[in-house]
Amino acid sequence: MMANDLVYQVKTMRELRVDDIVLHPIYRPDGLLFVKKYKKLTESVIKHIKKHFPLDYPLLVVESEEQLQQFLQFKQENEEEIYEQFQKLLTVHQKYMHIPLSMEMYDEQLVKRKKETKDKQEEFFKRIHPNVFMPMWRIFEQTFDSLRMLQRMKRLNEQLNDIISKDEAIFALFNRMYHYHDVLVVHSLNTMCLSLMIGVALELSDEEIIDLALAALFADIGFTEVPKEEFVHYLNSGKRNQELIKEHLRLSVEVISTSPHCRRKSIVYGILDHHEEYGGTGFPNKKQKEQIHLFGRIIAIAQLYDELVGGYVKEESRLSFEALEEVWKQGGAKMDPNIIRIFVDKSRIYKVGEWVRLPNNELAQVIGFKDYMRYPLHPIVKKRNGEIYDFSIRL
Repeated sequence: MMANDLVYQVKTMRELRVDDIVLHPIYRPDGLLFVKKYKKLTESVIKHIKKHFPLDYPLLVVESEEQLQQFLQFKQENEEEIYEQFQKLLTVHQKYMHIPLSMEMYDEQLVKRKKETKDKQEEFFKRIHPNVFMPMWRIFEQTFDSLRMLQRMKRLNEQLNDIISKDEAIFALFNRMYHYHDVLVVHSLNTMCLSLMIGVALELSDEEIIDLALAALFADIGFTEVPKEEFVHYLNSGKRNQELIKEHLRLSVEVISTSPHCRRKSIVYGILDHHEEYGGTGFPNKKQKEQIHLFGRIIAIAQLYDELVGGYVKEESRLSFEALEEVWKQGGAKMDPNIIRIFVDKSRIYKVGEWVRLPNNELAQVIGFKDYMRYPLHPIVKKRNGEIYDFSIRL
C-alpha cells in the first residue's frame, strides 16, 4: 500500500524486498527484540520474520536511504499521521504477541515524556531505551503475578537504566556493541532480559540482579575485537570454531575491565562460565554442575533460547515453543535442569488461556495438560475451528 507519494509504504510480509528499511522495531511473539528500527532487511532477515508471522503481517517501510531521510523529515511535520499509522500496526501486531504492545515500543518521539533527560542519559533514552527496556518491562509485567515482584522488577529496571546511562565506561561498552553488528546487540539485549527474568524468579538480591544483567549483556562483547567477517562466518558455520569460543571469553573479560563495576568477580565468572556445560564437557575449564557459576548457568540457557528463536546461527530459526523444547532437552547434560524448569514455568509459552502459533501458522489456545509436572511442554490446545490437538501424542 502506497502512502504520501512514496514517503513510506505499508507492506505485507509477501511484499517485502531485500534492502527495504523497516521504520519501527519488529518484536518476536515472545516479546523480545527481533529487528532494530531503521534496519535494512536482508534475504536472511526476511526469511526469519516470515517463519514467525503470516504473509499478510504488515510493516511500515521505505525502499532506500534517501527515502528514509525524507520519512524522518515528514515525521517531524506530520506526527499525528505517523502516530495513527503505528497505532494501526500495533493493533494488528498485538494479535500475534504474548505480551501487550505499546507506542513507546514503536517510536519514542511520538510519545510525550513525563520527565526530561540530559546529556548521556538523554542520548541513552533516545537511542536505546524505547527499543529495549520498555519491552523488557512488559515481559516482566506478564511473567510475575506477585505485586511485590512487579514492584521490585520496576525498581530494578530503573536502577539498570540509570547505571547504563550514567556510568561512562558501561555506556561506552554498550555503544561498542551497538555499532559492531546487529546480531550481537540484539542477542545480547534479549539474553539480558531473559537472564533477569530467571534471576528475579530465583530471588537473587538487587546487587546480584544488576551484576547478572551486566554479565549477560556483555557476555559476548569480546567478539567486537574480531573482524566482522570472522564473526559472521562463525555464526554461519554453526559456532564450530572452538578456539574462537575460548578466545572471545578471554577478550570479553579484557574488554569489560575498562569499567570498574564490571570487574566484579561475579560478572567476570558469569562471562567466563557461560560456555561451560552441566555435564562437564564445556569450555574453557570443563567445570560441571554447581562448579559453574550461577550466572554462567543462567546466561547459557538464555542465550540458547534466544539463538534458536532469533535464527542467528546457521541462519536457522525456530518458533518459540520449538526453541523451548530444545532447551528442555539440554537439561542435565548441558544445562542446569533446575534453572531450566524455572525458565519454562515463568515463560508465557504454553500456559492455560494463552494462544500459541502452530508450525503451519495456525493459532490455537492452550486449554490444559495431561501431566504438567512431567511434561510442561506438551499442552492440549484448541484450534479456532474447535479441533483439539494434544501435543503429548508426540511423546
